[in-house]
Amino acid sequence: MRAHLLDLNDGVPNRGTAALRGQLEHAGFGVDTWDVRQGNELPPDREGVWVLGGGPGSPLQEGPWRAPLLAALRARVAEDRPTLCICYGFEMLAAAMGSELRRLTTPREGVYPVSLVAHDPAVEGLDGHGAWEARSWAVFGDFGRVFARGPELDVAGTRLGDHVLGVIFHPEADLGPETHAVYSRVVPRYLAGLR
Repeated sequence: MRAHLLDLNDGVPNRGTAALRGQLEHAGFGVDTWDVRQGNELPPDREGVWVLGGGPGSPLQEGPWRAPLLAALRARVAEDRPTLCICYGFEMLAAAMGSELRRLTTPREGVYPVSLVAHDPAVEGLDGHGAWEARSWAVFGDFGRVFARGPELDVAGTRLGDHVLGVIFHPEADLGPETHAVYSRVVPRYLAGLR
């Protein structure tokens, strides 16, 4: 199975795209990268896994890339195609599904505990473990099967169908002992569930 890595960083240097590529390649996927916000690129086919990483800026930003991306995400949800959405990618998934996006009262940047409210195999046993967050926005309005909540009772993790997973935190960020449990489990477990 091929993995399409959708880069939402808008040209800003980051470590997340390389980290996700490494995890996908380690799991045996061939990986190609698509520059969504600057290059207006989306994978031309619906096959394979789509992985949408983080990115800077407002999730309400307009641009020629936005409508095609939201339409593609709605189609992937409707068809239950393997799709993993992280941080900005998760906010785009929420926008595609009609959820409310609004600014957090207090922006978050650093390691924060994962607060689970329901079972999901990709995050099982991670309640209270640390994950990296860098965000000023939150998702409100339940969609899918919500399994994690943020500090303002916002949606921090959800699954739509069997194969669409979204999290507001960065499971690809390995910052040592504080985040190792999340790093070593979420993406590998999600990918293993697709085999």
